[in-house]
Amino acid sequence: MILIAKTSFPKSSLQAAARAFSQLQKLPSTVKRQGPYFSFDEQGNINSTTLYFFDTQQISHEHKKFVQSRLKIFSDVAGFSFTIEESMNMEEALLFLKQKK
Repeated sequence: MILIAKTSFPKSSLQAAARAFSQLQKLPSTVKRQGPYFSFDEQGNINSTTLYFFDTQQISHEHKKFVQSRLKIFSDVAGFSFTIEESMNMEEALLFLKQKK
């Protein structure tokens, strides 16, 4: 399982977002990250997607809190919003469905 953090902020907040990003602390060795990957929408917003991988099989409440606390550094960025969702690869999803029978 992974956590997917999706963020969005207006282009006008780019400098503030870059400052906040530069203040993020280094990830602990138990967490791996891919991204952020950026896209731009028709409303002039900058969107990003970041994948977080943890060294455990299951995503816990503590993992979600960890990602949320990392994103709090962006709270002063005007128009900044985020979502965090869990996602499974195909093998994990099949195992999950098998266990639910």
